[in-house]
Amino acid sequence: MKTKITLFLIIVAVGLSAATYKTKKVKQIDSNQSEVANGFTDANSFGFSPAATGMENVVAMQKALDQGGTIIVAKPGTYKIAATLYLDSNTEVIFGKGVFLKKVNEEGRFAQVFINKGALTRTYNEDITLKGLHIIVNGVDNCSDLVLGLRGIIGFSYIKDLKLKGFRCYDLTGCQFGVQINRFEDVIIEDVIIKGQKDGIHFGPGKRFTIRDAVFQTLDDAIALNAQDYSTSNPEIGWIEDGIIENCYDLDQENGLDFSVEC
Repeated sequence: MKTKITLFLIIVAVGLSAATYKTKKVKQIDSNQSEVANGFTDANSFGFSPAATGMENVVAMQKALDQGGTIIVAKPGTYKIAATLYLDSNTEVIFGKGVFLKKVNEEGRFAQVFINKGALTRTYNEDITLKGLHIIVNGVDNCSDLVLGLRGIIGFSYIKDLKLKGFRCYDLTGCQFGVQINRFEDVIIEDVIIKGQKDGIHFGPGKRFTIRDAVFQTLDDAIALNAQDYSTSNPEIGWIEDGIIENCYDLDQENGLDFSVEC
């Protein structure tokens, strides 16, 4: 009789354990599906971590970016990045306070931390937003490795409806621009601080842009409006139309901003 009771209890215990595991697994799947369905993805849940290597973080973050919608990085820390991350249309990436992305050389030097996918195919991407992005260059630069002439740490080409808010970079090298945008329509850049040796913001041809509430301390141009430039500094040539620049300061220039405008 005791043997039968013991066996029965073991069977019940195993059954409950399996049921509990199944319930937890279903809840986890439902939670992930809910996040994606609501256009909200936590990059940390994909393995993006201050403790990971640069390549591990690239793989994890790219998986999060491929979900589209809104992606957040909430956990404070310095995240190593060892290769370029690719942004598609209808994507918003929000970085929380205390989050830093640090370029590292694990498999060779690279140019962009972020680039839009359409830059490689000359196909327009639309509706991309980056908020609170803080990049540490860490001496890891490459003047142009993906698109000739696109040498910004953040690089966009063939882009419509782009918003960049709260960007910070304090260690530009003499090789790369901070932000570079080419073939654009409707760009808003606000609340940025860029320091270092090269152009802070570098525009190629496009139309309708706004830059506001920005501080620069660069040895080269703070804001360069270069519709025509060397092939190594602009992917294409053309015209820049309809721009607004307001409340911007160049700390290296006593008499205001140093603009480079070519038509």
